[in-house]
Amino acid sequence: MRILITAMMAAALAAPAMAAGPGYEESRVRVQTADLDLASTDGQRALERRVEMALARLCGTPVFHSRDELAELDACRADAMKAAAPQIEAARARQAVTVAVNR
Repeated sequence: MRILITAMMAAALAAPAMAAGPGYEESRVRVQTADLDLASTDGQRALERRVEMALARLCGTPVFHSRDELAELDACRADAMKAAAPQIEAARARQAVTVAVNR
């Protein structure tokens, strides 16, 4: 199972934060979950680390720490997490069902 995290990436730095449209491209990063036990605390932590790494790949990390740069990064991360949230919950639910069935 994989979670697909998507963010709209600005092609130009001066563009408005994360609005879809001309000058933007969609970027995706897949997060592997099949090897995780999402019913365990360790599995949940591993998933959170993987998602954080995927967000960093998609949205980058602050360079100048300016207000505009931080706002753009926050918007990118929020958009990507909004897109990924249903997939994360579905992965957790599937494993919860699997664990319940296998007991």
